[in-house]
Amino acid sequence: MKQSFLLLGVLPLLLAGCGSSVDVTEPLGSESFRYNIPSGGVQDLRFGKEVFFAYGPIAGNTETPANGLGKVHVFEKGASLHTLQVNIALPKDDTFYEGWLVNPKTNERLSTGHLKSLFGDVRHNLDYQADRDLSGFTNMIITLEKDDGNPAPGKEVATGMLKELKRD
Repeated sequence: MKQSFLLLGVLPLLLAGCGSSVDVTEPLGSESFRYNIPSGGVQDLRFGKEVFFAYGPIAGNTETPANGLGKVHVFEKGASLHTLQVNIALPKDDTFYEGWLVNPKTNERLSTGHLKSLFGDVRHNLDYQADRDLSGFTNMIITLEKDDGNPAPGKEVATGMLKELKRD
């Protein structure tokens, strides 16, 4: 009787181990996600009512695969927030990624800082706050920079465009 119970307990484990193998070198495909973006007025306790919102994808070039999403919020008290989440390979030693916003009408380029990988993998993010209206800065650029103190933009590795979303 004990052998029957033992066999019934072990048999499912043995059968589970006999399944077909999965080739982990093949890509799994792609997925798309829908994000709910609030309609109506968005309020921030620090900055007041949102008066402008834009978002858009950012993608790498042929040498540097990357994908992500950038956003700009402008608030009635004059502050702007820019966030960027991007999947991009970790930079090599003595280099880093820097984010830029560009106003295409004036060609003004604004550094938004270094991208950070909080988990030491391809997921990078950037949060930038400005005490000015960034609604005209609709082009996003990520550059690969040498850690040499030179403030000039380095090699462009990813670009994107922000598109305004009018809220009800």
